[in-house]
Amino acid sequence: MNDKIDFSQNWNNKLNCKCFTTLRLKSEKYKIGNVYEITLKGGTMFFAKIIAIKTLKISQINDFIAAIDTGYSVEEMKRLIKTMYKNKVKDIDNQDFYLILLQRI
Repeated sequence: MNDKIDFSQNWNNKLNCKCFTTLRLKSEKYKIGNVYEITLKGGTMFFAKIIAIKTLKISQINDFIAAIDTGYSVEEMKRLIKTMYKNKVKDIDNQDFYLILLQRI
């Protein structure tokens, strides 16, 4: 059984692409080479394999990452992340995140 990566929205229409990124809290769940069931609002869309992971802090989000991942500006993406994780992380500015690159299979 595959782990799931759930999306609440299809940010920047990225789930329509062969390869796409997602920014997630650092976790042992995410490993290069593993296959995940990609879901949107709980419904299965397809399966994808992690092909690369980069660890970063929220302060390292730049125009490139924000545009590709969400279609938003850096500041809009940072606000979005802080809203999404406000009840899960106390010190979000010092939290490690994974920028994950996935490929449909």
